[in-house]
Amino acid sequence: MLKYDQKYIVFDTETEGLNLHSSKPWQIAWIVCQGYKVIETHNRFLDFDDLEIPDIVKKLTGFSWDTYNKKKEDPETVLADFEEYLYDPQYKIIGQNLLGFDVYMIAELQRMFGRKRDFTYFDRIYDTRALGKAHREGLEKPKENFLSWQYKIINDRSLKSKVSQIQLLKYFGIDFEEEKLHDALYDIEMCYQIFCELKKSMNL
Repeated sequence: MLKYDQKYIVFDTETEGLNLHSSKPWQIAWIVCQGYKVIETHNRFLDFDDLEIPDIVKKLTGFSWDTYNKKKEDPETVLADFEEYLYDPQYKIIGQNLLGFDVYMIAELQRMFGRKRDFTYFDRIYDTRALGKAHREGLEKPKENFLSWQYKIINDRSLKSKVSQIQLLKYFGIDFEEEKLHDALYDIEMCYQIFCELKKSMNL
């Protein structure tokens, strides 16, 4: 069971698209939490000269070239700063569909900068999509092979429960502003609230 004063990072990426091998992330946001409190907030934009944002992505995320151009930074610097948290073993790692998407965006950044893709943090991940589905299907967390169990749940098409972030917010009765969803920073703030509910409900 997780300690009451456990520290967490919750992260999300916003990207050009959904291609795990070529879509570039233009935003990485992460918050540091302990207990039920947010103690640090980071919202970083990655500078790519050849960034291509489809109209549907702009609409979903509220992407603004003005905001991006004002805040964009060297992407390798942003990645290095983020990795200081990601690979610190004191943190458990929280996110919605991390195991289905965002971890591969981080790996793609590592590849782009000529570095080895490093998945050693995977055993500390708590994916709210997997956990939400397990909770709604009445499945209990296993005592062993927690990472494999999460992957199995994510990919088990026989499990029909709806567990998008908006559906989990509604399920747990969490107040949210729908028009703000798909902004990385707002998403992780909402994701952490979902995780706190799952932690209580599933005795994590």
